[in-house]
Amino acid sequence: MGSAGEPMIEGERASLLLAAVLGLRIRSKHDGTVRLAGTADPRAMAALVRAVDRLEKRMRALGSSDLADQASSYAERRGEAFTIVAQRAMGAYGMTVAPWEYQLSDAS
Repeated sequence: MGSAGEPMIEGERASLLLAAVLGLRIRSKHDGTVRLAGTADPRAMAALVRAVDRLEKRMRALGSSDLADQASSYAERRGEAFTIVAQRAMGAYGMTVAPWEYQLSDAS
């Protein structure tokens, strides 16, 4: 568990999640989809995956159960869950802009 007073996000230490988020960069862009890749401490990346998994499961429980929608909405839900977790981790330490957003603005 986290140290006393350390923010927790989806059951994970915010500092671990932030370390993973800060290690991500744009790998590719295609049809409005941005793919991220990066290297970080394996514990930080594992914490990020667990946090996204937990949030995505809750989002799935609240969503529709239509089988036709599930395949396409899974990727969208994972993307949303990642965005929420990343924003919360950055917000816990006063950051407002993700590192890859600078890459997007430089490409424009």
